[in-house]
Amino acid sequence: MLSARQLDVMRGRRTIVAGVDLCVDDGAALLIHGANGSGKSSLIAALAGLLPPAAGDVSWRGVNVRDDPARFRFDLAYLGHADGFNGELTVAENLRFAALLGANAARMNERMNETLDRAGVLPLMHTRLNRLSQGQRRRVALARLVLTHKPLWLLDEPTEAIDEAGALWFAACIDDHLRENGTLVATTHRPLPVDAARTRHLCLERSAA
Repeated sequence: MLSARQLDVMRGRRTIVAGVDLCVDDGAALLIHGANGSGKSSLIAALAGLLPPAAGDVSWRGVNVRDDPARFRFDLAYLGHADGFNGELTVAENLRFAALLGANAARMNERMNETLDRAGVLPLMHTRLNRLSQGQRRRVALARLVLTHKPLWLLDEPTEAIDEAGALWFAACIDDHLRENGTLVATTHRPLPVDAARTRHLCLERSAA
């Protein structure tokens, strides 16, 4: 379970997000909506520990993330607008490097071909990332997310730049993640066809502060 209590997030001297309370159970999803400038990306970054909150607390499975940051980072998979790849390495090399950084290497290697095939990028496995389109890179980033098999996904516009077929594939990945008791928090400007019974929504309004 991921929770936040009275979370304030600032950029510079401006409060972007104020007084957010949320609680997302294992096996559940929270989709965050709002206009540009409403603080969606800042909120996800604060939940991931990439942007220190100005006030409030974030807890993961009942423990304040500031009290056990190593455990939180081990359980966390974060994907922002940047895909976080080395453009000079191939798709396979980037994924193997991710395994060395803490993913389950044996599981990743075992399922790499299958996952890339379902993502529609298996023929690009030995292609350098800097030769791929933006949509292809995003599919690879989402495949990496699936392969790392982390219980907590914090995602900022995960289906940005991919087509409808790619979005449907990733929606199926989300369903699998939730069925395995994973937790998801994602910002999104486009509908994700995920299980409504497992999904809650949070709408942010642009702050006047």
